[in-house]
Parts: sequence; structure tokens; C-alpha cells
Amino acid sequence: MIIHFLDSVPKHRFDIANAAIDKADGVLCLGTSLAVHSAFRLVRRSIEHEIPVAILNVGETRIEKEGIGNGLVTKLESPIGETLDRVVKLIDAEKQRLQ
Repeated sequence: MIIHFLDSVPKHRFDIANAAIDKADGVLCLGTSLAVHSAFRLVRRSIEHEIPVAILNVGETRIEKEGIGNGLVTKLESPIGETLDRVVKLIDAEKQRLQ
């Protein structure tokens, strides 16, 4: 789910997102400070259900500011574009190696 700053999420979509979180093995947050309350609530729900969370972002997130996570949150402080570009290149290299 993509949540833009100052957007509100309709209840039916939030219910779908909560159901997905409850079934997830992990949650990945890309490029967010989690300042948007809807996004923060989804991550908090993950933590409450002991579902690991990985965050790729530059700058402190709301999760960090509030000191929650209990070892379930992994944060990579890195620019998203550069980082994802490297990940794609590593995956491509591995695919070629396996062929």
C-alpha cells in the first residue's frame, strides 16, 4: 500500500492492509519517515504481532523517535534509488551466474 503525506486511507483499504499485515512474514517500508499516521499504525501493528519490519530510509523515522520495535525493526540508512539500483544489479548478476 502506498500512503502519501496528508492522505487519509479509507477504512475498507485499511482493513485490507491490516489483514495483509496479519498474514505477512515481514514488512518492508521504503522511503518513509512513518510520520503519516496510517503508515505508522501499520508498522506498529506489525511490531505488536511480532512481525519483523525492515525500513530503508534516510533520516530518523517515527518508530526510532518513539523507541519502539523491541528488536523487530531493522533500519538501513541509505538513499532508496542508489540502494535499490544496487540490489537489482546484484540480483541480475546472480541470475547470470546461475544460468
